[in-house]
Amino acid sequence: MNIPVVNLFKTKTAADSEVSATIGHITGFLSGFSVEATRPKPGDVEAVAQNAPGGTHLYLSAIPTRPSTELVEQAVLTRKAGIEPVPHIAVRNYASKDELSSLLQRLSEEAGVRRILVISGDRPDSAGAFTASIEVIESGVLQKYGIEEIGIAGHPDGHPVVADGVMQRALLAKIEAAEQGGLKADIVTQFGFDAMAMIRWVKKLRDLGVEAPVRIGMAGPTNLTTLLKYAQRCGVKASVGGVAKHAGLVKHLFGVSAPDGIVRALADANATGSLGPVSAHFFSFGGIGATTRWASHAQKGRMTLDSEGFTVEA
Repeated sequence: MNIPVVNLFKTKTAADSEVSATIGHITGFLSGFSVEATRPKPGDVEAVAQNAPGGTHLYLSAIPTRPSTELVEQAVLTRKAGIEPVPHIAVRNYASKDELSSLLQRLSEEAGVRRILVISGDRPDSAGAFTASIEVIESGVLQKYGIEEIGIAGHPDGHPVVADGVMQRALLAKIEAAEQGGLKADIVTQFGFDAMAMIRWVKKLRDLGVEAPVRIGMAGPTNLTTLLKYAQRCGVKASVGGVAKHAGLVKHLFGVSAPDGIVRALADANATGSLGPVSAHFFSFGGIGATTRWASHAQKGRMTLDSEGFTVEA
């Protein structure tokens, strides 16, 4: 009787090739990742500089209750560390065009800012000059102070108070206004926990003819309590079960959950070429140092794959 011989070497080689391909998808997707922080301290910026590639984009959140001078100081600190500052400009916070112009001039002259994220802002009313971000995009004030690229907010899970159709029309209008004004535009999304919803949203944009790069928002390594708090504050759909399912099945790296499951799903989808230009954008709710270390190690392929995602080597 002939007994079939199993080529164990070939089987192992095929498995190794599959693992290598998956890791390659992940590292490729994470290339050029960006990080977002609120009121980073000098040590936070230094942590980004020590762990992330030079020129990594650090998005600086706008806080309505804080003076704009603080944003300038953070941008200067970021630039000196060799990191690219991308300040949030929440247009409803400015009482006049002159006030906004003064801030943009300082950001340009003191911190070399050439990229900003333009948002309406969280406040329900306007301080006076602007009510929507498109008004600033169309005004010409950004180009006057050397701004070359703008980020536009996207919401794959939907906006908590604005209908999807309205949000879609507004996004398309802002991209068109940026292009007409000679500004490069990309889309930076709110963080979420459902990779499939993110993928569907990006594909819908591509079907509408939007070719702008998309930075897909995710929460970096964070404990569940903090994660759910920020999700509620930002109007993001979330539950304990949902976070456990979509945010890496609650990996215990640094004692917190990690977004490896989301990253792997997005990386696999990106490898098919159907998403167009996309990259990862991490919100540092669990600390900017921990977020940057995690993302940097993963981008370098320092990981072990598992059934749903991966574990980053500490």
